Amino acid sequence: MMVRSFAVVGLCAAALAGCDTPPVDAPLSLAGTPGPTYQADLAQCQAEAQQIGQGHIGKTAALGGAGGALVGATENSDKALAGAIVGAMAGAAVGDIQIKQAQRNYVVRCMQNRGHPVRG
Repeated sequence: MMVRSFAVVGLCAAALAGCDTPPVDAPLSLAGTPGPTYQADLAQCQAEAQQIGQGHIGKTAALGGAGGALVGATENSDKALAGAIVGAMAGAAVGDIQIKQAQRNYVVRCMQNRGHPVRG
């Protein structure tokens, strides 16, 4: 029962956190008129942002899997595998959300640093 509760809480938290995160290629909110280099700068900033988080999803999945296995093992050894699987799925979901947030933040800051009136 504890593994199931852990799974539900982890997946719900990941889903709720992901609702607020626009993808890296979503249109930016502007506080003014974009300059003549806006599109070229945007493409460059988005390309750079794609480099953020390489390997992060695998690490968070592994940590989630280890945590899930520990939680499952507290009930009985049969539930350790189920806990590991659920924990890995939750960890991967959280890692994906973290990467998307970091990439989006990078694009916004990059465009602001290039002088564009970007709010977010």
